[in-house]
Amino acid sequence: MFMMKRLTFFLFLLVAMIGSLGGLHAKAAGANLVHSWSPPSGTAANSTFTVQVKPSDEAAWMDLYEYNVKVGHQDGTNFDSSYVNFDFSGSLDVKVTYDAGTISSYNITPSSYGIQAVQTGNTLSFSVVQDNLSPRKIVVRINNSWDTGVLHILTNPLETNAPSQTASNVYLINPGDAIPLELPAGKDTYYFKAGEHTLPKGSWAEVDLGAVYAIDKIGLEQAPLYTNGPEYPNKFIVESKVNAGDAYTTAYDGTSNSLLGSITKSFPAKNARYVRLRLLGSNVTSGYLFSSTVTEFKVMQAGSTTNLALNHGIAGAFPSYTQLFDGNSLTQFGSKKGYGNWHPGESFYISKNNTTVYLQPGAVVHGSISSDGVSNVTIKGRGILDGSLLQHANPSPGEGRTGAIWLNNGSDNTIEGITIQDACMWTVVMNFSTRPTVRNVNIITYVANADGIHFSGSTNGLVTGSFVRTPDDNIVMYHYGPTSLNTVQNSVLWGDDAHTLLIGLGTEPNANITDLTFQNLDVLAQQGVVDLAKFNGVMKLWPNGGNEIKNVLFKDIRIEAFRDPAKSVVFQFRTDERFAGEGNGRISNVTLDNITYKG
Repeated sequence: MFMMKRLTFFLFLLVAMIGSLGGLHAKAAGANLVHSWSPPSGTAANSTFTVQVKPSDEAAWMDLYEYNVKVGHQDGTNFDSSYVNFDFSGSLDVKVTYDAGTISSYNITPSSYGIQAVQTGNTLSFSVVQDNLSPRKIVVRINNSWDTGVLHILTNPLETNAPSQTASNVYLINPGDAIPLELPAGKDTYYFKAGEHTLPKGSWAEVDLGAVYAIDKIGLEQAPLYTNGPEYPNKFIVESKVNAGDAYTTAYDGTSNSLLGSITKSFPAKNARYVRLRLLGSNVTSGYLFSSTVTEFKVMQAGSTTNLALNHGIAGAFPSYTQLFDGNSLTQFGSKKGYGNWHPGESFYISKNNTTVYLQPGAVVHGSISSDGVSNVTIKGRGILDGSLLQHANPSPGEGRTGAIWLNNGSDNTIEGITIQDACMWTVVMNFSTRPTVRNVNIITYVANADGIHFSGSTNGLVTGSFVRTPDDNIVMYHYGPTSLNTVQNSVLWGDDAHTLLIGLGTEPNANITDLTFQNLDVLAQQGVVDLAKFNGVMKLWPNGGNEIKNVLFKDIRIEAFRDPAKSVVFQFRTDERFAGEGNGRISNVTLDNITYKG
């Protein structure tokens, strides 16, 4: 249920409307407002804390929902922890009661917020003022706990750009509704209403045969994802229908396919005009379980070898879908061997430019969202994207698991305002992108390889106003391609293991990383992993493969006392090889300005 403080909110809207009409601007600092909501019934709660909030100029307290979230380390240990999430403006009063025992000591960070609490028994009371550019992400640690006795208070500015449920371009999705793989004509916004949702899985491609035909065979050309890469048998389903408005039904179930290369599958003849291929990952027990790669899809007329699908593709998860029907099974898809990528098996794909995915406050959406070569995608709101239903077991390699949001090879894609929890792999990946933006996003993960945000091979990117707690690297830019002009700012970072800011690594030639800015950051924890002499550091620069890292600014970075100083490093800049034969690199023109460590 979405709740608002009543009169003050409407007065604020009235002033804002009058101001906009008369050329005046309302002062947000004069409006103390709180917006909170509750998740769907059954969402995991944590009873360690009770949290109440209120605008500083009002008397009535508001109870918040205390979410349970897992935190952990790369050795496999994990713990239940707590967070609350809400919007506010102006000045806020907070009461935190520790319900799991007696408070002997407490710590409230970031220290830069200057929060002074008053302890009354097992309750801490304090006030905080919102900063819309650097939304308050507060961590309360009780009795020197780093996991179970930790409360993450993840606040947001007031939400101002939510789409209207009744707008003609909005496709409204209630809990339990079917979720279309592609929005119907005239719609550009998926609107997930408060409640629980589960995203459909699988990459796909669709063909219009042009008329109704009897069909009885399909052909599929399978290929490695990359040239000389591993080749796997694809799991797939072929669906068909007669009319555009009909529901698809299964024509052939290929989820048990164990064959490589070129395959032809027959089935009882059926009438169809529209045929859809769904790719559901690899039929293997280890490796890249969720990758799917094909280069040609054929649909045969019954009793004939005529390929009715030739040049008749009409839609697909990737913009390159037309090449799946061009009659050339040797077509290259950029640097990739075929149609597909790492995570078709478990991901929900945004297939069109200019698409918005909105998660209403109180929405919990299970699954993973991806796009490849699609631009102007926005994923926003105040809901939760949850990865708990995705496979967590390490399929060896761990990088074969599915991340939370992967928007690669596009431009002007934005993720804003949502909370992401329990990603199984790299959480937010916006590699090979132009102007990727991550704004006011909250990330908490617990499994190995569940990094925070990747901008490898990307330019003019921005991470701002966000909270990232992961058991692996928080912010990453690898030598995947030329990377430049990216900024990470106004955020709070917590690395339970590995690096906080990792720049470098990789052997792609001519993949220099230049002109980066890291500023106004609070680092709450960091410690190295595996080999403390190599894989460590809040600020890490490590060029490989003959590449260079240059023109990097680290400014106004505040590091809290390390959990275990013997395992932690403030900065580590090195130019040697990571592994033998990878080649070293070069570093030049790095500035550290106003870096502080409290410990």
